[in-house]
Amino acid sequence: MRRTANERGMALFVAVLGLVVAGSLISAFVVLAVLEHRMASNTRRVGQAFSAAEHGLSQTVGNWNSATWNAMAVNGSAAVSGSTPGGTGSYAGSVQRLNSELFLIDITAVDGAGGARQHLGAFVKLRPISMDIRAALTTRGQTRVGGSAQIDGMDQDPTGWAGCPPDSSVAGIILPAAGNLTTIGACSGASCIAGTPPVDTDPSINDSTFFDYGDLDWATLVSMATRVLPPGTYTGVQPSFNGAQCNTSDILNWGDPLNPTSDCGDYFPITYISGDAAINGNYGQGILLVEGDLSVQGGFQFFGIVIVRQSLKTTGTGGHFNGAVMAANVDLDQNTVLGNALVRYSQCATQRVLNSAAPGALLRSRAWFQAY
Repeated sequence: MRRTANERGMALFVAVLGLVVAGSLISAFVVLAVLEHRMASNTRRVGQAFSAAEHGLSQTVGNWNSATWNAMAVNGSAAVSGSTPGGTGSYAGSVQRLNSELFLIDITAVDGAGGARQHLGAFVKLRPISMDIRAALTTRGQTRVGGSAQIDGMDQDPTGWAGCPPDSSVAGIILPAAGNLTTIGACSGASCIAGTPPVDTDPSINDSTFFDYGDLDWATLVSMATRVLPPGTYTGVQPSFNGAQCNTSDILNWGDPLNPTSDCGDYFPITYISGDAAINGNYGQGILLVEGDLSVQGGFQFFGIVIVRQSLKTTGTGGHFNGAVMAANVDLDQNTVLGNALVRYSQCATQRVLNSAAPGALLRSRAWFQAY
């Protein structure tokens, strides 16, 4: 009868083998858990970086810097940067002008820890502001013109302004009814009013004529203002510089229409005054929005578009408006244009300031792309 061999030590071998297998399984689970954690962390960081890049695009478009970017030369660029509100990421990039209407926004973003990066681009097209300007002076209330005042709807380009469109004359004054207009003194018989025709009437003139501009309205235009000023008297409106650079932080710097090649020559601010305003002397350009009455004297010159919610009054040496004036006169007070005031239509001035103020909007299709 054969005797069973000595099997002492097998239990130890089996135990060690079991420990090795168990250790291997545990190690595999640990490795998988670590890998899943890292993958989840990387995915989260990539998501944070992508969100930061999208935030950068939306902030750039939503806070479109019309005053600077709309005046930028083709192929010119401007830097942009920022971070998400919660600090989960930051972005940096540029806005580059591709042609007269199209821009490229190039944004690179990283997550808060700097471990992930995303690169997005977007095409933005300027959305022109549309205004129904049919006269040098548009009003719906009682209007009195006299003294040596002149209202001229014959298109004239500002001196030294290049690239102006062909002439396109309009009416001198347009208002709801001819009976709203009174001419006195040297202007009796509307002799001081010129245009095509000199005086035009439109019974349909109402609030929307003054406060709706295509897909924009008064409130939206006010929200786009590059400077908001309180009611008051303003003296010394004129361009100012830091060296040769236009000082846009100066609240009385409304551009430089008399020297269009200067650094302030392409600065067309939207200026909003939240109540009654009196302006004495000097000059500016852009879009001037007045919530109350506007009184002008001292030979003040403005190039662009003036919209007055209530009444316009010029006295003494009056004022000079080159572009278009719209005095809504919602309280039906009397518009008075006396002294040597001059309201002269300029298609060049109106189009230049409207294009300058145009906000940017993403293209309707294929607006953005992910770059690598």
